[in-house]
Amino acid sequence: MIRYRQKKINILFGSLLMVGAWWLPVQAKQTTNNLALEKAVTTDDPTIPIEELELMLKPLTKDELDGEAEAWMFLLKTKVKELSDAEIAVKRKNRELEQTKEAVDALEDAKEALEEATDTKQKTETDGSAKDRLKALEAAQEAQEALEKAQESVEEAVKEEEKTKQDQTLQGAIDKAVEGTEQEKDKAKTSNQDVAKVQDKIGTISNKIVTDEQEQKKTGQGIDKAKHDLEEAVEAKTEVKKQVLVNMTTLREERTALSDRFEVVLEELETKGGDVELYNKYIDAISGIKVDVTDTEGTWITIVGWLQSKEGGLRWANNIGKFLGIVVGFSILSLIIGKVLEKSLWMFPNMSAMLRQFVVRITRQGLFLVGILLGITALEVSIGPLMAMIGAAGFVVAFAFQNTLGNFANGLMILLYKPFDVGDMIEVAGVKGTVKDVNLVCTTINTLENKIIIVPNNSIWGNVIANETSSSVRAMFITVRISYSNSITQAIQVLKDIANTHPLVLKDPGPWIDTGELAEYAVNIWFMAYTKKEDYWTAYCDISRIIKERFEQEGIVIPLPQQEIYISEAMAKQDLPRAGSHGQIANPKPHSSFPNGKTA
Repeated sequence: MIRYRQKKINILFGSLLMVGAWWLPVQAKQTTNNLALEKAVTTDDPTIPIEELELMLKPLTKDELDGEAEAWMFLLKTKVKELSDAEIAVKRKNRELEQTKEAVDALEDAKEALEEATDTKQKTETDGSAKDRLKALEAAQEAQEALEKAQESVEEAVKEEEKTKQDQTLQGAIDKAVEGTEQEKDKAKTSNQDVAKVQDKIGTISNKIVTDEQEQKKTGQGIDKAKHDLEEAVEAKTEVKKQVLVNMTTLREERTALSDRFEVVLEELETKGGDVELYNKYIDAISGIKVDVTDTEGTWITIVGWLQSKEGGLRWANNIGKFLGIVVGFSILSLIIGKVLEKSLWMFPNMSAMLRQFVVRITRQGLFLVGILLGITALEVSIGPLMAMIGAAGFVVAFAFQNTLGNFANGLMILLYKPFDVGDMIEVAGVKGTVKDVNLVCTTINTLENKIIIVPNNSIWGNVIANETSSSVRAMFITVRISYSNSITQAIQVLKDIANTHPLVLKDPGPWIDTGELAEYAVNIWFMAYTKKEDYWTAYCDISRIIKERFEQEGIVIPLPQQEIYISEAMAKQDLPRAGSHGQIANPKPHSSFPNGKTA
């Protein structure tokens, strides 16, 4: 007996320990939340403007901000719980509606079966055969089964309602949704009572097989009345469901508002050294909106409610408008500043055209990029993680685009040292032509054949650059050949006269003309004159033509390459030439020599 009592005491003590182990942590957690709310100074008004909240958080220390974060976390969690209860209530209402609609369909089937049984019974009375009476009995049995099935459907609908009633949390969410509309609240109660009455009525009807014609009429009338009551219950439940969905939109607005203020607290806490990773993960997990696509009516109400919500569609429409306005505004600003800068840079004559183009282009693109970043912030997207991601990926990008970065660096060197400018005639990397454009990656050259050639800056800066138009004055050098039989002095005098009288030849520096060399078949005279770089080719072609015309007038011969061949008589006799097929000399072996006696 003592052992039995001891065993009962041990069991009771163990049960108390288990209850205490469960109750104490819950009570401690609830106490912690209450203390956090009592100590918090920013949660008195959960709808406080964000600007005021930021100012209130500035003087708080890290430890104080930890308490503020706990308090806002508790408020947000409570609101999320209300929203979750409302979502569950909608799903329960969907199941109730489904069961009630099935009951309506079952009553419709029962009515059709009853009508068919009545028609069969009337035919049997006119015919009177045993076989027809058997058919009438079978039809009555089918009608009875249909009634029983309808009763089961109604019972299932009642069970779903009872589940919702027994769950005080879900019933509280429904009551809260319809508390502002007494009419909808009365409908909700009436619908439940109607379903219960229909259950009793269908149960009474289906207790016996309906074979009497008078009884069948009463049964049909009862089914019609029950069906009408169920349809009214469906309408009432649908209205209640709509009210819950509308209330969910309000709850989402409140949740979003709390999340925004909670994020402000977390930003301040993170700035002062707090750990906010778990808080941010919680916010990400509970944010957003979920739509049940199988419930078309509920989906439509949810979407329309979100679009009309201040914290939903209207908020994002405002954000998108800000984004577009900022981007367009900065685009226009970049064009205006680019134009102003382009005109202002002409005040610096020493600055090259390609450097001016580079400064203008970078300014425009930089302003546009700033506009994009500010626009992203207007969409409530934090650019901090984006910048961190770009920084982390910098090494990979630099390795993958090392050649491009090399062109970029060489492009900067070209811009800084200015070995050539846009419009200059250069020759580099085997390409000769006029520079059309220079950027940080490549240089565009238009050749004399009017070909557009794009040369990477690596190939330009790493090679010898010949710039023919870097100076405002350009030297024109022409080698003039005269015959040995002409006077060198006369030829030089004619050339000087041509240079001194030509309008495009500069006086300072003046032309230089003198004997260059005694070549094999002519005397070469060097003619060098200076012109402006823009007049170079005009003067070059014009002076070349004038030299030819003046030499013809003065009787000065411009000789062509010539050669004198001498054939000795003995060699001619030893190796007589043979006539070819066309009378030409075939395989001659002459002994040739120049006038000075040298052999060729």
